[in-house]
Amino acid sequence: MHALLTSLRFPSPFDQVKSFSPFQADIIKTIALMAMLADHINTILLNSHNALLTALGHSAFPLFTLIWAANLPDDAARLRQRAKRLWMWAIATQPLFWLAFMMKGQSWLALNILFAYAGCTQLLSWFARWGINGAMAGLAVLLLLAWPLTPASYGIPGIVFCLLCMAARCISAVAESRLFLLLVCAALTWLSLPGHGFQDTLVYDLLPGLVLPLLIIAAVAALPHISVARLWPRRFFYHAYAGHLTLLGVLAVMPVRL
Repeated sequence: MHALLTSLRFPSPFDQVKSFSPFQADIIKTIALMAMLADHINTILLNSHNALLTALGHSAFPLFTLIWAANLPDDAARLRQRAKRLWMWAIATQPLFWLAFMMKGQSWLALNILFAYAGCTQLLSWFARWGINGAMAGLAVLLLLAWPLTPASYGIPGIVFCLLCMAARCISAVAESRLFLLLVCAALTWLSLPGHGFQDTLVYDLLPGLVLPLLIIAAVAALPHISVARLWPRRFFYHAYAGHLTLLGVLAVMPVRL
């Protein structure tokens, strides 16, 4: 078995993402945004009745997380700035998140996914500044976030996946390890376990959540070089995340007003 694993060569999705140009990264984020929009339309406006839209939505979080981790800065000062920006956007977007999901019976304690990215970035920032003590403080913050992130933002499985991608960003040997690839697959499987029947889980949850992101990354990596700096302006996706929640939230409450 060890010889078989040694003979296999899997391209690391994280290594591929780290080598992406800003244009390629924007393509990945655009696909992830469309997948997230499809999932949220299904949840908020269609009462989760469309299984295909739910399946497409499973690819959004892994793609966004890989891009987030690959773009983490190296120096402590920029990490602090990145953490502050993520906290700012997470807090500013939370009322829009409540607006979009309050008609679906979502708990007021539920947090949006930007809090997971902010917490993990904060951990890395404190580690860069204070070493192991900073890392322990960051883990304490993530433990506090785990419960309110669970209802709508993947909870502990999502945090584990973020930490795996962050580890691959910081330690190049991790991204090249087969054990890392197996752990990523296990985390993606954990993210996609909803408790349906086996066939529905396989077709609508595990395959879209595990296989589709890898296929998308491989397809974008194979694109010919295009001399375009970016597809979207910098920080466009913060605005797009807030904007789509605003739009869906307004559409969700309109029938009540009528």
